[in-house]
Amino acid sequence: MPSDIVSSPPSTAVLLAHLELPAPSRLTAPQVRGAHCVWCNTQLEGATALDLGQRREEIGGVDSRWFPRACRRCAEREALKALVEHGQTCEQCVDDHTQCPTGLSLVRAVRAARR
Repeated sequence: MPSDIVSSPPSTAVLLAHLELPAPSRLTAPQVRGAHCVWCNTQLEGATALDLGQRREEIGGVDSRWFPRACRRCAEREALKALVEHGQTCEQCVDDHTQCPTGLSLVRAVRAARR
């Protein structure tokens, strides 16, 4: 019997969690906490901040969790940059990006950042 369950599109946080971020050791405490954009250090508000997904990295010699967030302008720029870099080396994306999970996720991340 076919399933009636329709999978929902990935959340913005899931899409943006694939972006490369600056090392937490190079960020300020508010950036690591998610109060400021990880790229431009602009103070963020709940309504305008984009969640980049929980990360787990070594910070100050301790295995830590951190919760980076970004402003829309920076998230869009970084997602677009990642999309261009990926597209230059992925033959599947040259043919049809909808058939490449990474390419499709990056296209969706750009769109999510623009909303």
